[in-house]
Amino acid sequence: MAEVEKFYLWSNEHVARMPLSTCVLSCHGLSDTTVPPYNAAMFANRIPNHTLSLIEGADHNFRGKFEELTVVVLDFFQKHEHNQYQRAISMGQGSGLIIPRWIDVDGVRNFRDIGGWPTKDKAGYIRERVVFRSANLANATPDGIERLIKLNVKAIFDFRYDREVEKNGILREIPGVSHFAYNMFEEGLKTPEDAKAHLMEYLKGEEGFANSYMFIVETNKKLIGNIFRYMSKELSPKDRSAMVVHCSAGKDRTGVFIMLLLGLCGVDDEIIAREYDLTSLGYFGFEKDLEKRAENMGLTVENLRAALSASVGGMRLCIQQLRKKYGSFEDYVRDKCGLTNEEVNLIRELMIVPIRFEERQLHRPRM
Repeated sequence: MAEVEKFYLWSNEHVARMPLSTCVLSCHGLSDTTVPPYNAAMFANRIPNHTLSLIEGADHNFRGKFEELTVVVLDFFQKHEHNQYQRAISMGQGSGLIIPRWIDVDGVRNFRDIGGWPTKDKAGYIRERVVFRSANLANATPDGIERLIKLNVKAIFDFRYDREVEKNGILREIPGVSHFAYNMFEEGLKTPEDAKAHLMEYLKGEEGFANSYMFIVETNKKLIGNIFRYMSKELSPKDRSAMVVHCSAGKDRTGVFIMLLLGLCGVDDEIIAREYDLTSLGYFGFEKDLEKRAENMGLTVENLRAALSASVGGMRLCIQQLRKKYGSFEDYVRDKCGLTNEEVNLIRELMIVPIRFEERQLHRPRM
């Protein structure tokens, strides 16, 4: 009895919030005695972009009406699949394209597009195919390099320190692509002992991650400012040029820069943290030889695994500390990195695709 009451009280109000870009077809038999036709009319009136087809003489199971039902369904798909442009224009959309975030660059781990995330005010979203992040590019195969060229990459910023470069190498020279060696640990990690001490910070949990990330923020103001200036001068949405930022795993140093960029563009703090956490999916190579590496460093396997993993809580805490110390992302890049208001605006124009007010209902809310 409780299940019947639950079914009876079930609300279908959520269907009214379906976006206009979702087209719905309902087929209902006029001779249906199980579910009366007026139920279909109720849904048709609630769903924004709905087509209702009432089939005369059809019962609940469409007995004897299969051919007619098939024609209705096929005609619906024919109409909506082969006239996407006109459908988009009729709904006020400029385009309706879904672009993959993860990109297969052969020989490279954790390569992804940072575009597509909405801004907090819902007035825009981060432009795709402008900034990519990844792990070390040194092992990119010829096919991987060809993919970088097709992505219109014109600049690569390598955040690794010298010992990492000596050990793992660098990407071979690509005509038309500038390579910038921007060691983010130049100010703080001079010796192997310094590197180990920095790694040990990550063993202190979320607070250790946050402190390590703030160390990167505080010791790389000039370097970060130079990258932002390059973006404002050399990249343009008109020519669709792009850049890649990377370190060894594409997690910490790369994650801090992407945090600053997305924060400057007005992306929600939680989305920034979750974007950072995608590295847990994209970089799966740190398990290799983990036991041997832990032994060499005098650590347990569990501690080293924790240090090499992404910490969403650590990123959240870092953002809080940054706001507390500098006021905002904009204050940091303007007052500490030396960017002008014009340069900040140019970066936002590059990175943010504005959404017209009348189109905002077509974009899904942040989950």
